[in-house]
Amino acid sequence: MHRRKFIKNAASLVTPPILLNGYAINVLGSNSGFSLEQTNGRILVLIQLDGGNDGLNTLVPLNMYDNLKKVRPEIVLPENKILPLTDLQGLHPSMTEIKSLFEEEKMMFIQNIGYPTPNLSHFRSKEIVLSASDSKTIVNSGWFGRYIDTIHPNYPENYPSYENPHPLAISVGSSSSPTCQGLLNNSSVVLKNLTSNYESQSEEGEFPDTPYGNELDFVTRVMKSTEKYLEVVSETANTAQLLSEHWTDNSLADKLKIVAQLIAGGLTTPLYVVNLGGFDTHANQVIAGETETGKHAILMKYVSESIFAFQNELKIHNKEDDVLSLVYSEFGRRIASNSSSGTDHGEAYPMILSGSLVNPLVFGDNPEIPEEVEKKTNVPMKIDFRSVYASILNQWFNLSTAEITNILLDDFEILPILKSHVSVDKIFNNSNELKIMPVFPNPVSQNATIQYYTNGGQTTLILYSIAGQKIKTLLNAKLPAGSHSLQFSRNGLVNGQYYLVLQTQSEKVSQSISIQ
Repeated sequence: MHRRKFIKNAASLVTPPILLNGYAINVLGSNSGFSLEQTNGRILVLIQLDGGNDGLNTLVPLNMYDNLKKVRPEIVLPENKILPLTDLQGLHPSMTEIKSLFEEEKMMFIQNIGYPTPNLSHFRSKEIVLSASDSKTIVNSGWFGRYIDTIHPNYPENYPSYENPHPLAISVGSSSSPTCQGLLNNSSVVLKNLTSNYESQSEEGEFPDTPYGNELDFVTRVMKSTEKYLEVVSETANTAQLLSEHWTDNSLADKLKIVAQLIAGGLTTPLYVVNLGGFDTHANQVIAGETETGKHAILMKYVSESIFAFQNELKIHNKEDDVLSLVYSEFGRRIASNSSSGTDHGEAYPMILSGSLVNPLVFGDNPEIPEEVEKKTNVPMKIDFRSVYASILNQWFNLSTAEITNILLDDFEILPILKSHVSVDKIFNNSNELKIMPVFPNPVSQNATIQYYTNGGQTTLILYSIAGQKIKTLLNAKLPAGSHSLQFSRNGLVNGQYYLVLQTQSEKVSQSISIQ
């Protein structure tokens, strides 16, 4: 195939989509400008909640509960049914499994996610979120697709190969995710189930040296590549079994079962995309008089059970440290309920990260809920969704800020989403009370003094490695408010960087420490 000539001529082509197993595929190749190292075994699972999830009934701001009762009386959750997460936040009663994962330090919530000048059309907002564009710019590639372009600039020519035998991305469902769309091609293989197969009916051969001939040549190679990838996927699926006892039957669990089995089997694909629909809850979001039940409660139960079973499966197969999951939606819902026992399209909402290495906390302020609101009043955005993408690219896939800017098309704040990337003295939940003083001496050769301040209650102080592994619990006690100190001894710990995490029921802070 004359790939360079094809790419050069492709810009002038406007062609209908080619169908593979009935689904449209993009026929153009990639042409990236720089290269990166491989994704070093780390895997990202994107879980998209289609329709716009109601964040205020997912992660409930407990300090705003009285006002929530006033502005959304038809759908507000019963206060005594809300699952306490911290002193300031609670979870939907259906999310008992998510609460357990949070207590196991495997969940992080990031509040008030959105983007400037939001568009509340499902179609356009999904374009924005999947492409990582701003609301005024049309971008025809996906944010992860552009990342794949950087490390696989010649895809799909000569793929799969000995060096790259596994798919670069997998969309579990009926079509390729736009998230995986590169500048010129979609890198995602589509799986409906683990028995998916495809046999190309096209034969490789000579094609005329014309734009259309080059295009047919390219499409033939894509189809042959897909056929080979599906063979690898099938072989991998046969090498592992699902062992968790927590799997249930729902559409999200069915998709995550596929992901878990492939990861357990050793597939090195760095991205999986799954989705769960039904979150456009304009009407009958709850059952009248029993607001902890209804449509939204069922969806939240699907999310909670599925992620819990998925994490448990990864743990059984010793894969927890390799996988990070992100739960997101195209937008949230409005503050006030409507007259149909539902909520209308809104702006900000909470994202959820899960995995054994995430920072187990609620990041960001609780949204302010006035006593009275207009019907169109929204939860305002405080954190750009692209900051979460930037943080994943930086901390999970080890990209530099320059590389991230090239992929996300702008600069965005890096958030401390992993335990090993907590900023020194960073105080979460905006507390001015819980603090760890600088360790003295630091670096530590043998012994050191750790001073800290707590506002009282059950308090833990844990030492972690720089890789996020729990090393030792230094303190686990109920303390009065005030200043405290303890003596720390290295006790055979190897030289290197560590960090201390001080936590109460509602707050968490950290401090780096060096041992030499």
